[in-house]
Amino acid sequence: MGIAFDLSRAETYLSREELERAGAKAAELCRTLYEREDTEGVLGWRTKEKSVLQLDEIKAKAEEVRKRADVFVIVGVGGSNQAARALIEALPRKKRPKIIYLGNTLSSYTITRTLEELEGKSVYINVIAKNFGTLEPGSHFRILRQWMAERCSKEDMADRIIVTGTKGSRLHEIARERGYLFLQFPVPVGGRYSAFTPVCLFPMAAAGLDVDEYLAGMESACEDCQNHLEDNPAVRYAALRQLLYSHGYDIEMMVSFEPRYAFFTKWWVQLFGESEGKDKKGIFPAASIYSEDLHSIGQYIQEGRRNLMETFLSVKEPGPSLKVEPCPEYKDGFDYLDGMEFGDINRAAEEATLNAHAKGGVPCIRFTADLVSERSFGELYYYFMAACAVSGEMMGVNPFDQEGVEEYKRSMFTALGKTDP
Repeated sequence: MGIAFDLSRAETYLSREELERAGAKAAELCRTLYEREDTEGVLGWRTKEKSVLQLDEIKAKAEEVRKRADVFVIVGVGGSNQAARALIEALPRKKRPKIIYLGNTLSSYTITRTLEELEGKSVYINVIAKNFGTLEPGSHFRILRQWMAERCSKEDMADRIIVTGTKGSRLHEIARERGYLFLQFPVPVGGRYSAFTPVCLFPMAAAGLDVDEYLAGMESACEDCQNHLEDNPAVRYAALRQLLYSHGYDIEMMVSFEPRYAFFTKWWVQLFGESEGKDKKGIFPAASIYSEDLHSIGQYIQEGRRNLMETFLSVKEPGPSLKVEPCPEYKDGFDYLDGMEFGDINRAAEEATLNAHAKGGVPCIRFTADLVSERSFGELYYYFMAACAVSGEMMGVNPFDQEGVEEYKRSMFTALGKTDP
């Protein structure tokens, strides 16, 4: 297993008896998660067979995008782009194609500036919308295809537009009418659980990342969750966070001293916020990247209200070596760093922070990846999705619906004058 986890600094807040009871309950829920029939059509993310669709088509079209595109625009919001964006922004890749994200704002300034950036470039776009009813990606697709129609033939547009949605949706119909490549958004997979579907696989492949290594990480974590019920990260994490919630810890901070995880933490916030925040229940998910954010919220975490837990996301191998060289002529007061690697400095800062917060009364959890890599992302995504499913069940909420999100959409559509269903 490439992901290690340490719960010791949080388990001390709980008794052995309640840890054992919660662990047994979480393990049983995890077992049921894999054994039960998917009658509600929400568990397609559990296996590669249900989520990984059209892989050969994805790889072939992605190769074309990498060869021909100067810019690749990903049009999606929330679960339709969070997983792919986290991967693309974290991992090393070639500069071309440049990746641009749209469909996630209603700012006229941002949309206008993005169109200006596309001018004179070879552009491919991937529109991702499960049922093609969400305002942001739908409106941006209209703007983009009108922009492209002024610069490309219909045949060229058919090559350059790829759409990802549900079979039978209006987006699917448009793809058939216009000759766009259509990639399936599996029906039994919700947006925030779509990390192993074409929703994520095509953008990451088009960006030049290793899809096979990523899926190997997914399969490894899936096997662990199914065959090591009482001692896998998903089960133990779900049990621990629910116990802490029952003791009044209703805020969870996902933090990392590795800035490459910034968009991963945004994915995690959506996964748990949208899954658990319902029925007037839920642990409020928040995220920070250290050490920068320590200078804004570190005081609160250290000495503020004791209602939050902190989950650290660490990495063993930080990346390129960079040493602090001596600089005696400046007498700047930092000679104690002479000869030290920045990786070691960052690791020391992380350990000091974790220990200080734990000593100050914050239950601290830690997940550690060997490397920031496609494989470790595959493992992390899968473990956290499984943990979210188990945690929501333990809390007594449905971790797969999002009626609150649908309500704000209905209100927004009414305000904009939409009358059809």
